[in-house]
Amino acid sequence: MEGVRDKWDRTPLRVRLTAAVLVLVAGSLSLISVSTILALHSYFLGTVDEELETQLLSWSPETFDPDNIEDSDDTPGLRPQQYLFSVLYGEGNRLDRPTDRPDYPVFDYDDLVRADGEAFTALSADGMTRWRVLGLPGSEVGTNDPDYDPEEHNLQPDAYYVLSYKLAHFDKTVAGLVWVDLLIGAGVLAGLAAIGVGLVRASLSPLRQIENTAAMIAAGNYSRRVPEHDPATEVGRVGRAINSMLTKVEGALRAREYSEQRAHDSEERMREFIADASHELRTPLTSVRGYAELVRANPQMPEADRQHYIRQIEEAAKRMGLLVGDLLHLARLGQERPVETEPVDLAPLAHEAVTAHAVMAEDHEFSFACAPGAATVVAADRARMRQVLDNLLSNALRHTPAGTHVRVELASEDGTVLLTVADDGPGMEQETADRVFERFFRSDAVVHPGSGLGLAIVAAIVKAHGGTVQVASRPGEGTTFTVRLAAEPTDDPEAPAPDRILGNL
Repeated sequence: MEGVRDKWDRTPLRVRLTAAVLVLVAGSLSLISVSTILALHSYFLGTVDEELETQLLSWSPETFDPDNIEDSDDTPGLRPQQYLFSVLYGEGNRLDRPTDRPDYPVFDYDDLVRADGEAFTALSADGMTRWRVLGLPGSEVGTNDPDYDPEEHNLQPDAYYVLSYKLAHFDKTVAGLVWVDLLIGAGVLAGLAAIGVGLVRASLSPLRQIENTAAMIAAGNYSRRVPEHDPATEVGRVGRAINSMLTKVEGALRAREYSEQRAHDSEERMREFIADASHELRTPLTSVRGYAELVRANPQMPEADRQHYIRQIEEAAKRMGLLVGDLLHLARLGQERPVETEPVDLAPLAHEAVTAHAVMAEDHEFSFACAPGAATVVAADRARMRQVLDNLLSNALRHTPAGTHVRVELASEDGTVLLTVADDGPGMEQETADRVFERFFRSDAVVHPGSGLGLAIVAAIVKAHGGTVQVASRPGEGTTFTVRLAAEPTDDPEAPAPDRILGNL
């Protein structure tokens, strides 16, 4: 039993559903067929019994004349070869009938007594033919005829006068009906099996889609989802629940991947920071150690030389301090912490930065311009925006000769503030322009070498504010840096344009 149950449990659902439907249909058809055949059988036998009783109760005197028994196969009013008339006497079960053929029914006196006037079924002597038999005592035969007198016709009261009906035709009809039912039932089952398989397959198609989706997800495709179905159906509700679960699982996995990626990136940045710091600090540290050893090894060194070497040590220490500060600043920016922002108007901020550099670098020309009506307010950290301006202007000073014109311009388009720092200096090759935002990258054409971190800091600050910075340059045509930041709506639309507030340098 357990083995059968295990096999049933391992059977595919579509096979089990189809088999269950077919079993129910087969059972229903069988019940209908059996009920129909039994009803027909009962109706036909009732009709035969009624006919037999009517014939015995209303038989004419000539019919029961013993001299006519030999011709009883052709009894008036009865169909030949279907009815058989017999007389059974109680003494020794003596039976009078035309002949004693093997297809005639077999019964005795006791059978008629037990039947007590009710019809019963008897088999022929060869067991091949069924007969419906009704026997009545002589005292009851012909009682429907008021003029009939049993004693006048020598009918014995203790003898049974028997009328039998051959059921061969009826049995053949029933057998044919059974075969018709079997053939029709088989055809109906075959048709229903085909329809059932199609319906079950169509009904279970969403489950196969869920199965395929689950297989793809197990293979690593976490973005897959179960196709949507009517939520009023069981499959629709299951699909919706699975999709909801998959969304949460995918979110958790992405959060974990993001966390792991951030941890990996943080580790990579730390390694880069250590490597960069080690590399960049090696030269000034070597200078400090060399000058210090030189001063210590020559105690009689002239005071002027001693002061010169001490100033060199101080300059190297200052460069190391600036370098370490820039590295720490880049490291903090690389942690992707949220920037504390406030509305910052870039127009006065840019004007201040340009003015300050114009004072420090009198050998360069500076100008500032703001497009009329341009949006200049952004959500930013004021100090870091000033650092962006200072680094871009300082970069222009380091990479251009005296007499170069440096322009700072502000404009806006499509909700974006454009900050441009351009010069008409010597420009640079595209290969150099592609690397200017890398840490510690220094161009061979630099006029005043720096730490190589200024533009990297600019890129990091702009990225932290959700903006972009780009460079365009060609040899002999100058260099242009363009910073794009989202504009912040102003509270006072009637405020004068920045160019009228500041003017141009």
